[in-house]
Amino acid sequence: MLLRGGVDALLTTLSPTWLWDPSTLHLPSRSSYDIPLCGRGLLLMPSWFATGPMIMYRLEESTVLAYPMHLPDAPAGPPEVLGPLLGRTRAAVLAGVRDPATTTALAERVGASLAAASQHATVLRNAGLVRTTRIGTAVLHSLTPLGRALLDGEPPAPLG
Repeated sequence: MLLRGGVDALLTTLSPTWLWDPSTLHLPSRSSYDIPLCGRGLLLMPSWFATGPMIMYRLEESTVLAYPMHLPDAPAGPPEVLGPLLGRTRAAVLAGVRDPATTTALAERVGASLAAASQHATVLRNAGLVRTTRIGTAVLHSLTPLGRALLDGEPPAPLG
């Protein structure tokens, strides 16, 4: 991810619940953590044994962030009823953003061209099923609550 989209794409895609706001990484947990990088850098340490993020501050050195390492699961396909409704590729793109993804990663997940993945993500965003966030020169796609409800075959949560 670092090679494809730079530091912004890497930090944005480490965890769906973490928020990267350039220069600060927000880690929600029982008590939220904000990690200001302050020009010292961040040393990332994936760990099989970590159950959540662990932070170690070191004076005048890079902050260390150990985080749970998970191999990506095989992407769950879209429910069979969505193919005829949306088209197989668009339904696959919707399912492909169960875990947030850049357009490049999304194209790889569904076996589509970059242009096709981008076009399908745009249609899904315009329908309110996908949210797109710009990260430098890349974009990150994630499901909206409505998109998740459609994939899960459940009615969306009431507003308000």
